[in-house]
Amino acid sequence: MKIIDAHTHITDKAFDKDRDFIIKDLENFNIKAIINPSEDIETSIKAVELSKDYENVYAAVGIHPENVDNVKEEDFIKLEELAKNEKVVAIGEIGLDYYWKDDNKELQKKVFIRQIELAIKLNLPLVIHSRSAAGDTIEILEKYKDKVVCQMHAFGDSVEMMERYVKLGFYISIGGVVTFKNSRKIKEVAKSVPLDRLLIETDAPYLTPEPYRSLRNDPRKIIEVAREISNIKDIKLDKLTKNTTRNTERLFNI
Repeated sequence: MKIIDAHTHITDKAFDKDRDFIIKDLENFNIKAIINPSEDIETSIKAVELSKDYENVYAAVGIHPENVDNVKEEDFIKLEELAKNEKVVAIGEIGLDYYWKDDNKELQKKVFIRQIELAIKLNLPLVIHSRSAAGDTIEILEKYKDKVVCQMHAFGDSVEMMERYVKLGFYISIGGVVTFKNSRKIKEVAKSVPLDRLLIETDAPYLTPEPYRSLRNDPRKIIEVAREISNIKDIKLDKLTKNTTRNTERLFNI
């Protein structure tokens, strides 16, 4: 049983003291690889550099919607340069977030679309962040159907929205929230999502799964996500992880 954590921020400062140990320890937890997304140019550079140092670390580069206000044209040039590195497997995480700030919606959309078009140019998949912006997110992505394939990261929308994304050929990525007792909506999604469109992630150091919620999250806790979803879907854990690993390898071409 080999697992891939499809979304984990191992470059986050929360791992500054033990990053090397955690990455080397992944093998002891049957974790084959991790996908490390970015939030801006600085973290994109760090993600690429880290991926070069470790065989089991892959990078995604991109500008998070929370970081669009000061984006410059040269940032897109640098992003394209970084995206051409052989360990870069996606553009992300990118998207729309109206939860924290919604007075710059048009700018968020503009930066989102620029990065979608970059992914198309470079033939890379997308890692999508969407919070309190489901309608605008899918409206934009539907305009690029048949041109992009996406990981819908930390999915938190309805079963109906999941079905629309699956119809587009996208992958639904579920993290630690599925282990929370009051997370009824995402449990329903986990039960309904087709096995060939499911990814699992930690989003570490965030969204720590039960029974570790008071602690820092890290990729080694991915098994708790897998175990909960296998229980929800009433399938063996090994079957669940074999499929999610295969799906992640397919999406990111690793």
